[in-house]
Amino acid sequence: MDKKILFEGPDLSYHNGAVNIKQMRDNGYRRIGIRAGYGKDNVDQRYVPNAQACHNLGVDVLLYWFSYAYTVEMAAAEAGYAIAQAKKFWKKCPIAFDFEYDSVNYARKKGVAITKQLATDMAVAFLRAVRAAGYIPVVYTNRDYMHNYFDLQRIMAEIGEVYVWYARYTSTLPASEAEAADIWQYTSNGRIPGVAGNVDLNRFYTDLNDGKTEITDREEKCNINILDFQKAANADGYRDADGRRLAEDGIDGSKTQYVRKQISLRAKRAGLSWKIGSRGNIVSWWQRRCNEILGHAQNVDGLYGKITRSETIALQERLNLAQDGIAGYNSIQAVFYN
Repeated sequence: MDKKILFEGPDLSYHNGAVNIKQMRDNGYRRIGIRAGYGKDNVDQRYVPNAQACHNLGVDVLLYWFSYAYTVEMAAAEAGYAIAQAKKFWKKCPIAFDFEYDSVNYARKKGVAITKQLATDMAVAFLRAVRAAGYIPVVYTNRDYMHNYFDLQRIMAEIGEVYVWYARYTSTLPASEAEAADIWQYTSNGRIPGVAGNVDLNRFYTDLNDGKTEITDREEKCNINILDFQKAANADGYRDADGRRLAEDGIDGSKTQYVRKQISLRAKRAGLSWKIGSRGNIVSWWQRRCNEILGHAQNVDGLYGKITRSETIALQERLNLAQDGIAGYNSIQAVFYN
């Protein structure tokens, strides 16, 4: 059976490190999975920058919570944690219950054997809470779990419409499995622009819009990294196309983008070495961001010389950018969300 693929997209967590959401979006990845957290209110360390980048860049998401529940009450609580994270950025989006072999092993260490009835009960509790909060319920599963852990018919009967995120790493799906899958996670060894190393990739057979034409709240949030950039640009005398100072609102709108196009921070070549080139408040802002992302401690002096150029190349490598040692439009945008 051949199902129509609407679009593809990766799913990301802390384990993927710093990523470039804009680069993914510009390469056609329309929906990105993001781990919101795991277990008892442990927020994924990369959730906020990944989610904020998707939110402000207009990229749809599929949030998921990795479960360590071994009671129905714990599963319901995990749904609450996931919903709380979703609410930071979206009024409505898909939220998946992600219960895997590590979840089962964790339960065993706590003296609990996960039966099909218990796994199904926990999925129902999680997904019922997601639905009640106005979000879109999704269950992550595979062939083994479909047979031995999740009673999908009962889940559907108790919750209503639940989307199935199906993991199987193969070139094609058998017809019976393809019929059940709304999303197919088909590899864990994908390679795409914006992510260093391997990444999970998914094929979406539905847009997960749950009958709505707009599932997300696109009102942008104040981003402190952008706010600090705007303050630095104003202090350095940059102005928008109308000759005005930038509004210091923490939003990368058209006027802030206009100013970004004017900026190209760089060192000057001196024979076989480099000397100080760009200077100013934006250079200081850039040096701080390099330190924060790389965990380094270069001197924040507002002078773009040999060391700052070297740090810029290291940062560009980390964020999957062209490694030219110049902090321009794309590099600046990337550090807004990392």
